[in-house]
Amino acid sequence: MPQSFIKLENVDLYYSKGKQAEIHALKNINLEINEGEYVAFFGPSGCGKSSLLYAIAGIEKLTNGRV
Repeated sequence: MPQSFIKLENVDLYYSKGKQAEIHALKNINLEINEGEYVAFFGPSGCGKSSLLYAIAGIEKLTNGRV
């Protein structure tokens, strides 16, 4: 069985939480990337690709969940 290299569990990320301009960038994300796997994140502008990478890297503090 492959070993998990990166694992996200129930990840939520808000920008400006509790303010009028609040943005729920990541909603209940669950992801597991195993050793040796290649993964690509793609989608339209504003869908959360960069926010997801920032969360994995620890650049953004998560509202809920864990990496």
